[in-house]
Amino acid sequence: MATFEETSIGFKAIFQKTFNDTTSEAAQLATIVESKDLSEKYVWLGNFPNMKEWIGDRDLKSLKDFGYQIDNKSFEASVTVPKKHIEYDKVGLYKPAIEQMAVNAKQFPSELVAEVLIDGATSLCYDGKNFFATDHAVGPVATPTIYANKSEGVLNSANIIAGVTFMQSIKNESGKSLRVKPNILVCGPNNLSNAITAITKEYNAGGENNTTYKMLDYLVLPEITDLSWYILDTTKPLKPFIIQVAEDGIFESSDDHKFVKDASLFGTKSFLNAGYGLWQLAFKFSGVA
Repeated sequence: MATFEETSIGFKAIFQKTFNDTTSEAAQLATIVESKDLSEKYVWLGNFPNMKEWIGDRDLKSLKDFGYQIDNKSFEASVTVPKKHIEYDKVGLYKPAIEQMAVNAKQFPSELVAEVLIDGATSLCYDGKNFFATDHAVGPVATPTIYANKSEGVLNSANIIAGVTFMQSIKNESGKSLRVKPNILVCGPNNLSNAITAITKEYNAGGENNTTYKMLDYLVLPEITDLSWYILDTTKPLKPFIIQVAEDGIFESSDDHKFVKDASLFGTKSFLNAGYGLWQLAFKFSGVA
């Protein structure tokens, strides 16, 4: 007969292996930041001094504190295993459930990234504007340059080129290019056919060359249920989104439930959250003309 301790060790090994072997879109779309507190303040967002010729003393730049903060949140998933199943060594029946719990835990940050992406037109980023907005101001307060990183438009080659061209034109506070390099198109399942046509077809229906053939990679997120689509630059250390992690996929077990419910508890917890990096690295199209 198996014991709770033996079962817990076995479940933890199954969970950890599956968690480690599972991939997540979060690492592709977001910068992973380790957190040591209940929340973290991102003073450095929007502060990137350029290299310049060193003449005389260093040109010291003070970091502008935009006050952007991400608060960690607690998340969990749990299963109940009857004591008799443990005692008579039936725990193999629960292996798929533990494996799926691990997969869900590893991919949960991807769900958070999808959520902030979708909510970007109504959620504030570091400059106090919505992440996707028409009034991002860059430069001197009196004479700023105004950028709009959202637009109407269906998913096609012409709009891909327009979005990429705009993103590459964005400059920093000093008037120098941010060297944005859009590399990925993100859409929902309803736009998959358009994405395939625009990105993977070498020739258009009329036989002419497709100008956006292999220009970008594409990623389909099931959480995007409308026709909106996005162009992102994820080539830099700081990506359009941030995943802030204090704890991620911690496996836990408890036998305290056995007296009342005659069962043991197994679960996982995470203490993390998602937020916004640089709006300059993302552009949203509505998906409609």
